[in-house]
Amino acid sequence: MGGLKRVEDLESSPPPRGSRIAMVMDFHPSSVGGVQSHVRDLTRLLQDLGYEVIIVSRALGKGDVKDLEAEGHYIVKPLFPLEIIFVPPDPFDLKREIKTLGPDIVHSHHIYTLTSLLALKSARDLGLPRVATNHSIFLAYDKVALWRIASIVLPTRYLLPNAQAVISVSSAADRMVEGIVGDSVDRYIIPNGVDVERFKPSTPKSDYPLVLFLGRLVWRKGAHVLVRAFRQVVDEIRDAQLYIGGKGEFEPIIRLLIARYGLEGNVKMLGVVPESEKPRLYSLAWVTAVPSIVNESFGIVALESLSSGTPVVASRQGGLKDVVKHGKTGLLVKPGSSRELAKALITLLQDSGLRRKMGEEARKTVLEHYDWRKVVPKILKVYGYYMSARR
Repeated sequence: MGGLKRVEDLESSPPPRGSRIAMVMDFHPSSVGGVQSHVRDLTRLLQDLGYEVIIVSRALGKGDVKDLEAEGHYIVKPLFPLEIIFVPPDPFDLKREIKTLGPDIVHSHHIYTLTSLLALKSARDLGLPRVATNHSIFLAYDKVALWRIASIVLPTRYLLPNAQAVISVSSAADRMVEGIVGDSVDRYIIPNGVDVERFKPSTPKSDYPLVLFLGRLVWRKGAHVLVRAFRQVVDEIRDAQLYIGGKGEFEPIIRLLIARYGLEGNVKMLGVVPESEKPRLYSLAWVTAVPSIVNESFGIVALESLSSGTPVVASRQGGLKDVVKHGKTGLLVKPGSSRELAKALITLLQDSGLRRKMGEEARKTVLEHYDWRKVVPKILKVYGYYMSARR
């Protein structure tokens, strides 16, 4: 019988060093995105521990196949000659690739795309241990009964039960899985990890009140709500500054709002922020804003900020409620409310003692629960359980 289980209750050991682990996803491993970042980090850490990790993915128009194969990345052809996410992979090519690679376990990432889902079926057909990680949620994720009905039309409903276990990155993401497949598979909650040596308090804080936003400039990420809120912040704190890092289709709207509210001297558009620059920005900021409107299954930006000792003001929804502890490591506000967002930002920007206390608690919490060195052993324990005796 499946259902939600605790990793701590598993009677298993990590797989032996040298075990071959196949990571499967639809996205090109070098492209931008939370799933891709998770897979890259997990791959690197497992390799450092002595495991052999291979990535099987779609090309999606990125990179050179030979170069990818040389790096341990293998490309699966689409069923039709279109590299878009909605075109499934060639299932025979996918199964043949997995069989040829001969992994000891298959780990699919993202449970709503077909390469990841079909890899689970291929692994089952080949008698291989298989797990999946759910990185995402949709609107009304918490309405379990609703999703049990709606999931009738989703391939996830029929293909995800091929997994022996589904790992979700938050309780919100797990409720989504429960709504689709119920207790037909074992379920675990293991959060995303963060590199605490890379993201740590370092650079002295900015001389002026600084709020940071990093993310895609799309409606659901809420940067436009933040700009509206920042107009109210500047009314109270004239020298406050907002740095917005990212690109997306909402950029023209955001620039229009900045001009309309006369915030050109208070808001700086950074464009795409290189990964190497992010740790400095998190440490420099007084507060990081994560004003997502919907669909945050976890909140990597929030986690990286907290690891850097910078408190977070975030929307009270999805996985953000797991990551940001209201009143302890940051403040949670109503999604889409520029008034609540402004009030929370003003509170933190004007209270240095509260910011410092929250920043210290944030770093402590991350070290205890989200350090990759704490997260990876949990994933390995799940691997070990399903690899033992090929359950």
